[in-house]
Amino acid sequence: YGFVFNTRRAKLEDVRVRRALAMLFDFEWVNRSLFDDAYKRTESYFQHFYLSSIGVPANEIERELLAPFPDAVEQSVMDGTYRASQTDGSGRDRTIQRAALKLLSDAGYRIESGRLLDPSGNPFTLEVMTQNVGQERVALAYQRNLAALGIDLTVRTVDDSQYQMRTDTFDYDLIIKSYSASLSPGVEQIGLWSSTTRDVQGSFNFAGADSPAIDALIEAPPVARSDEDFTAAVRAFDRVLISGHYVVPLYYLPGQRVAYRSYLDHPEYTSIYGYILPTWWDTRAAQ
Repeated sequence: YGFVFNTRRAKLEDVRVRRALAMLFDFEWVNRSLFDDAYKRTESYFQHFYLSSIGVPANEIERELLAPFPDAVEQSVMDGTYRASQTDGSGRDRTIQRAALKLLSDAGYRIESGRLLDPSGNPFTLEVMTQNVGQERVALAYQRNLAALGIDLTVRTVDDSQYQMRTDTFDYDLIIKSYSASLSPGVEQIGLWSSTTRDVQGSFNFAGADSPAIDALIEAPPVARSDEDFTAAVRAFDRVLISGHYVVPLYYLPGQRVAYRSYLDHPEYTSIYGYILPTWWDTRAAQ
């Protein structure tokens, strides 16, 4: 779940720009101020699951899969030390801002009269298209984060028909989307990330991904013939997506909240799918 960059836009083509923009989102402030610290930060496309690459160094199988694409994965992602930027929660962490500005400067951007200018000298402006008040609240917080570096982010909430039309035609800079995954990721990832779907109107390739590394890694999980090969293939794929900074990762609930009567009981082991009500029972029935 996160802000998705439309890399079809020239101003969002450079991965350094996307990485800097992602760093500037102050999750700690948003989580505390808007959600009473209810959420955890999303960092992987397979978060909270053994297929995630977060915290796990790439093994030999992964390195072999990634060898043809030496620049596709950042070193910190490869060695398992990568983490999404963490701020001091003030909403104006200058350490993070300096690091982001360094990346933008490397990409040819500069600040003049309080505004961030692109390499051509034009003000750097963005628009995020939102669907509801909940998304709008988070987008407005992000708008404040970006404004500290002179970036003008417009938040535009539209009705359902306009949202559908604009997403079908990729007419946006940023949108907020959720990327769900099955317990066995496979060919469905083509629709989300393959270069073959980049220019197909109505496709789910919202980020406009067009990467030889992604195209190659999409093919690896479906043809894996062992658990070890499958896990390595998905983790390698995860590392490429993370390193591409196609999304500003947002948050997830680390558990499920269930209110129930004290006389109800449930199995000690919780299914990977979460609590399943048909497995619960009324303890009074045994009395």
